[in-house]
Amino acid sequence: MSNTIELLEAIGRDASLRHASAEDLSQALTGLKASDALKLAVISGDEGHLSKELGHGDVKTTHSVNNNVGGDCDDDDDDADDGDGKGDDDPGSAK
Repeated sequence: MSNTIELLEAIGRDASLRHASAEDLSQALTGLKASDALKLAVISGDEGHLSKELGHGDVKTTHSVNNNVGGDCDDDDDDADDGDGKGDDDPGSAK
């Protein structure tokens, strides 16, 4: 696996490899003794071969997504500044 990672890093650094056709890249990888998974991924365009070799699986999350973009979701915030120029701790401000 470390050889696969090193080859992927080399491909990323070398523009001629990064922009090579799948056939040219496959030939280069054969010469560099790349893993079968890496060669299959290049030939087929299916990264699943690499995922298996690198031990990646499907990631399942249980967190929720907050779609409240750019705003405070609490509309009943009594502590918010009401824009009267008086601080929230000002005894003269009405609540």
